Amino acid sequence: MKVTDVRATLLDVPYPVDFTAAWTPHITLSSRPVSLVRIETDDGLVGYGASGRDEAQEVNEIVAPRLIGEDPLAIERFADLITQGGGRWLVDMALWDIVGKSAGKPLHQLWGTYQTRIMAYASTVAASTPEQRADDALRYLEQGFKAIKLRTHYPTMAEDVRLVELVRDAVGERMEIMVDANQAGAPSSAAGTLGDPVRWDYDRALRSAREFEQLGVFWLEEPLPRYQFENLARLCNSVDMNIAGGEGNSGIHEFYWMLRDGVYDIVQPDCTMSESLTSLRKIAAMAEMMDKLFIPHHGNTGIGLAAHMQLCATLRNCPYVELILDPPYRTIESYQQLFGIVATPMKIDYDGYLAVPDGPGLGVEIDEDLIEIYAV
Repeated sequence: MKVTDVRATLLDVPYPVDFTAAWTPHITLSSRPVSLVRIETDDGLVGYGASGRDEAQEVNEIVAPRLIGEDPLAIERFADLITQGGGRWLVDMALWDIVGKSAGKPLHQLWGTYQTRIMAYASTVAASTPEQRADDALRYLEQGFKAIKLRTHYPTMAEDVRLVELVRDAVGERMEIMVDANQAGAPSSAAGTLGDPVRWDYDRALRSAREFEQLGVFWLEEPLPRYQFENLARLCNSVDMNIAGGEGNSGIHEFYWMLRDGVYDIVQPDCTMSESLTSLRKIAAMAEMMDKLFIPHHGNTGIGLAAHMQLCATLRNCPYVELILDPPYRTIESYQQLFGIVATPMKIDYDGYLAVPDGPGLGVEIDEDLIEIYAV
């Protein structure tokens, strides 16, 4: 079997309503870029991959010419090519989709199944009031969710703590609570809900972690800038609560350093941002060896989520997957389906679990007729 065509398309996918993320309150978005790659073989198989970035041109100009005529099953050979092409991990994803389709099985069955459904946590994305988040948590609980992630973006620690307190008071012990401080990126990514820049130093991170620990928070995510490894490890060693992060780190070597040095209890790579799906399998194995949890970032689209689901189905150290949910800004349908391009969104069952897609490859069906509607 040989690759006969590689074609990436940049899509401009609209949000249901204009959207302002909690971590960038100075920016309002009406749509998002999505790069979708389609790889075809001489056997008539088609593999798909997607990311939440503008990278179609690099795929078409750098990676595609060197993949034509190659064996799509020889994925490990293409690691350097994809890296040299700027880390276009969506290509690796599409190749794995072909691997599964060539065998007529979902990828997790080829890799070795451990679980066929995974607990999903509802991941909020917009800044909101504590009262509203308490109401949201109760609504998600009624839908079957057993876990929720909150965004702490208030100017003061007291306000952050109150957010978690009100949600805990509302749901009691019926839901796990995760907290994301979003402190890993540039200074603008940590602006407060009132518009004033807020940067956590080690002292605020430690005091916040101790308060959240008393409220039974399962993890605190990205409490300090991404490369403050020494301070992150120091924080991780100072509290019993889990410290999590890694979505923006890139390369196996960075995850090895973090695992080796005890930077995080939970690593959260993303097969569309951090490294390839191939590499995430290796990172997950390293994490298991070091008795750490592997809980990936959300994958940016339903295609990325499906890729993570296939991988997480094979892992002993992955108790959760992230499911973006924050109506009206992010609905399950808009996040996963790309407005219909992905045929069927994954939805939780009454116990809060997502079933691992059981179709061949990634298990995701694409409506190609709709791609041109959103093509840039």
